[in-house]
Formats: sequence, C-alpha cells, structure tokens
Amino acid sequence: MKTWIVVPVVFLMTFTVQQSAEAQERTFGLGGSIGDPYGLSAKLWLSENTAIAAGLGFGIADEIGFFQLQADFLLHKPIDLDWDAGTLQFYYGGGLGLYSGSRWDVIYIRIPLGMSMNFLDAPLDIFLETVPYMEVDPDFYFSFTGAAGFRYYFGK
Repeated sequence: MKTWIVVPVVFLMTFTVQQSAEAQERTFGLGGSIGDPYGLSAKLWLSENTAIAAGLGFGIADEIGFFQLQADFLLHKPIDLDWDAGTLQFYYGGGLGLYSGSRWDVIYIRIPLGMSMNFLDAPLDIFLETVPYMEVDPDFYFSFTGAAGFRYYFGK
C-alpha cells in the first residue's frame, strides 16, 4: 500500500514544480544514466543554482524484476575554471527514492553529491555522482550508490 502512495507523490513533486528560471536558457533536460538507476535521467532547473533531478529505472537480474524512482532537490556551486567548452559545477542536495521489486519494496532517503559539466556550444550536460542513502521502510539500512550520465536540454 505504501508503494502506491509514494510513487505518485514523488512523481508529482518532480514534475509539477513551477519553472521560475528566467535567466536559465536550458530549463529541462532528459537523458540516460548508468549506475543506480540504469535508465532515464531528467533535470528541471528552478533557478541558476537550484534544480530538481529525477531518475527512473527498470531491470531484471537473477529472476528479480524491479522498478526504481528517485527525485532530488539540488543546489549547485560553480567551480571557477577557465574553460571555453563549458562550466563545471559541484552539486549537493537531498531527496527520496522508491525501489519496488518482485521480492521487496523499499523507501529511501538520498543525499547526492556530484559534479556536472554543462557544455556552452551544445545543449548537453554530463554528470558523475555518489549518493549516501538510508532505507527507512521496511527496515533501516545505510549504504552508498552512484551514477554517471548525460542529459539533452530542450529549448533555446
């Protein structure tokens, strides 16, 4: 029962946030990630330094099928480098995730820490992150995960 309540709440938190990034030309990006999860990666910029990122993954391993959804609020800090190709940013934040498999359902709290490279001449970014997380339902468990990926930004 908890699974079917959390999934719509996390989904709505991710995609119903009003865009307020007048200065941000690239507001919405969609791409892929490898790591945790393997699947789709999306990012919605709210301002020059804040964004909501989401991941959606599916998988089948050792006769175990699973679905994974996560959403994070991120704060970005630019790293001052003299690069003509793009900007490098450190980001951190907090979020929630849901892992639902054929054997168990898990809700977890995430604290992503990562780096992203936003290219100036192409509507792309690449990212690499590590994420300490704590499962809170059905049991408490602490561990680390991570992902690498890219996103294509729509718009200007």
